[in-house]
Amino acid sequence: MNQGIGQESFSIFDTYFEAMIRHHGNNGTDRTTGTDGKSGYTSSRLEIVRTDWTIRREHEVRCISESAMVELSFCFEGCGQVEVSGGAHDLQEGSCSLQLMRDFSASFRYEQGTRVRTLALGMPVWLFNEYHSSVSAAGPFDRLLGTGSFRQFRCPILPVTRGLLQELEDCPYTGAMKDMYLEAKALELFAVYTNRFLYEKDSQAPVSGTLSRTDRQKIREAREEIIRRMDAPPSLLELSRIVGINDYKLKLGFKELYGTSVFAYLREQRLHKACELLRTGDMSVSEAAARVGYMNFSHFAEAFRRKFGVNPSVYRKEPR
Repeated sequence: MNQGIGQESFSIFDTYFEAMIRHHGNNGTDRTTGTDGKSGYTSSRLEIVRTDWTIRREHEVRCISESAMVELSFCFEGCGQVEVSGGAHDLQEGSCSLQLMRDFSASFRYEQGTRVRTLALGMPVWLFNEYHSSVSAAGPFDRLLGTGSFRQFRCPILPVTRGLLQELEDCPYTGAMKDMYLEAKALELFAVYTNRFLYEKDSQAPVSGTLSRTDRQKIREAREEIIRRMDAPPSLLELSRIVGINDYKLKLGFKELYGTSVFAYLREQRLHKACELLRTGDMSVSEAAARVGYMNFSHFAEAFRRKFGVNPSVYRKEPR
């Protein structure tokens, strides 16, 4: 394994984040580093970067890199415009993208006041090729990228991976065990999405793209509304009236942006919020259930157990 290639590829992250920090400050960047103090893990296999930017002013951020890398990125919140080597696309909230890049130039533009919350998983080319060597002896990275400098595959965040993303966020370990745990979760995410993009029969199907920019903004407002009112959420019809979009477009658009239905998303958010409340130990199980909108305690306990594999009363008592 050529560890130098791994370190060189992660300089792409360096270029982007140095430019963003220069314009918007380091207000939520977390780069996971290995025990040797270098970017990525001790083997230079992967790098995990969480960002939570608040855009201070509208500004175009440019970066250029001669390195090569495979990146799996998740956009949880925010929108913007990105242009990479002449090709333009929107940053889409609730989406996941697999990106292959080398010798490229890029520019990023976000509106003032926008919050941009993302997770990026970087993999060096040599490791990507090793995992996919049985598919193409010529080198999967070069075969997929061809003579270009950038290629992107994108889809809504798959519901099956939301638990994985939360586990990555809530890592229970420290030190070397933390590195092992995070790498395992990151590789599992790479496996799910590379299979989705590269090997499933419909993987080449384009993203729907039926939503206008205004529609996407209204659907984001709908998501914020149900989170804000999760203890007593509006009906789908009422929600569509609040944000000014018809209920049919809201249902389809929400699925397109977030990969799940409105109320399946609400259920997930309720359970994660309840988990957060119980983690502090300051609230009883029944109080946490009521706070997130569950009036039936047994229904809450069953949903919590199905989601997290443990009864909420047991979870509340576990040491943190």
